[in-house]
Amino acid sequence: MKTGQNWGQRKRFVLYTLIVSIIFGIFSVISDHLPNLRDGVTPLEFIISYLAIMINSLPTWFIIAMVTGYLFASTIKESILFGAICILCAITSYFVIGQLYSGIPVATLKEWVLIYINWFGMSLLGGMIGGCAGFLLKRTPYVLLIVLSGLLLQLYLNGASSWSDVVGIAQNVTFCLMIVGIILYLGMVTKGRMTTVPMLNRKEQ
Repeated sequence: MKTGQNWGQRKRFVLYTLIVSIIFGIFSVISDHLPNLRDGVTPLEFIISYLAIMINSLPTWFIIAMVTGYLFASTIKESILFGAICILCAITSYFVIGQLYSGIPVATLKEWVLIYINWFGMSLLGGMIGGCAGFLLKRTPYVLLIVLSGLLLQLYLNGASSWSDVVGIAQNVTFCLMIVGIILYLGMVTKGRMTTVPMLNRKEQ
C-alpha cells in the first residue's frame, strides 16, 4: 500500500514539475521581452506583463521550490532532491523556449560554461534550499522568514525605477502585501503560542 502511495506521489510530482516548467519557461521569456510599459498598457497587456514579471522573480521561483518540498517530500533528502529537480527543469524550459524565441545561438564553449555555472548552479542551490524550506514549513511556520527576506531583497533589487510604471508598481505592492501578510501571520502564531504555554502550566499545577 505504501509503495502504491509513493508511486502516486511521484506521478503527481512529475506532472507538477512539467506544468510548472512550461508555465515558468513561457512567462519568464515574456518577461525578458516586455515592451516599454511607461507609455501605457491595455488591460490584457497589463495582466500578461504582471504575471510575467511576478513569475520571473526570485521569490516566486523560491516559493515554487518550497511548494515542491511541502507537497511531495516525505524526508529532508527528498525535499532537497525534488526542489532541485523542479527548478532545474523550469530553468531548462526557460532557456529552451528563450532560444526558440530569439533564435540567437550560444556560440562558444566558454559561454555555455558560464551559463551552467551562473544560471544552473544558482538555480540548483536555490531549488535545494527552497525544497528543504518547504519541507521544514510542515514543522515550523518561522521558515517563512526566509521568504520574507527574499521579498525584501527583491524590492531592493527592483529599485526606485520600478515604481515608474503601472506593472512595476503592481509587483512591488504585491510583494509589500505578502511581507505584511507573513509578518501578521507569524505574529498571530507567536501570540498564540505565548498564550498556550501559560495555560498548559496552569493545568500541570
